Amino acid sequence: MALGRLSKGERVAGISAVLLVFLMFLHWFGVKATNTSNLLFATEAGGPGKNAWNALDYIPIVLLIAILATLSVAALRFTNALREESVPVNVVVAILGFASVLLILYRIVDPPVFLVERTVTYEGTVQFPIFLALVAACGIAYGGFLAAREEGASIAALARRLGTTSN
Repeated sequence: MALGRLSKGERVAGISAVLLVFLMFLHWFGVKATNTSNLLFATEAGGPGKNAWNALDYIPIVLLIAILATLSVAALRFTNALREESVPVNVVVAILGFASVLLILYRIVDPPVFLVERTVTYEGTVQFPIFLALVAACGIAYGGFLAAREEGASIAALARRLGTTSN
């Protein structure tokens, strides 16, 4: 079977990357409008949700880089075009996956504020798909780590190869 060319970690990371692409188009945040003109009688109303592309500034770009790196490694390995590399690419996938996890966690803890007007504030409220996206990002990080470990690579080895550590 051709999928046998991919390691278990690369399969986990690849499936998680495809899932994350899909999840980025679902509503990660609801919109809650709060009328603050009279603090004694403040009112709240909900609005349409926002997906990752609409709600976040730079985070979708980082997620897209992680997704593209993950799928590129899987595609190169699948076509048997990935040879001895100077940089263990699965370590890079693991690092990008971990960065994606941290950025999604940040937005779960601190949802964005979409608009502040004189009397109305439009705040983001966390929706269920963002938690699924967090799981998918964890899958990318775990899959990259697992694939790197299967190859015998590590972050320390990457640092040594790049010459960032002293001997």
